[in-house]
Amino acid sequence: MGLLDAFAGGSDDTATENRYAILLSAGPDSAPVANNAFNYALEFDDAGYEVQVFLDGQATKWPSAFEERPDLPFSYDWEQIEQRGLLAGACGYCANAFDVVEACERSGIELLSDETEHAPSVADLADEGYEMLTIG
Repeated sequence: MGLLDAFAGGSDDTATENRYAILLSAGPDSAPVANNAFNYALEFDDAGYEVQVFLDGQATKWPSAFEERPDLPFSYDWEQIEQRGLLAGACGYCANAFDVVEACERSGIELLSDETEHAPSVADLADEGYEMLTIG
């Protein structure tokens, strides 16, 4: 809720007004950076905000990394994101570039495009009312 809404008597339920798209491009080689995205997603969800995590670039390697080493740091946060349905999907172009398409599919992560097109469309996310946080 904005300041003007507060003075005008607008709703104070900010949890239903904001939608967040976390565009994660940090992969397993940047685990502490990626964990910030995991934590942000869980915190938004805990507070009742709508949040979706998109795997982009090197972040498309996370399903493979956790599949190979389920004991990796931050695996609990990753599991929570998956269980809560906060993972919107992965860029198919990037997953193909990093040869992790099969790992994404085995993990049940939707590829949002094919090998010729980048995803997600940030313009579409903006049109849908998402505020974007890029991490990576």
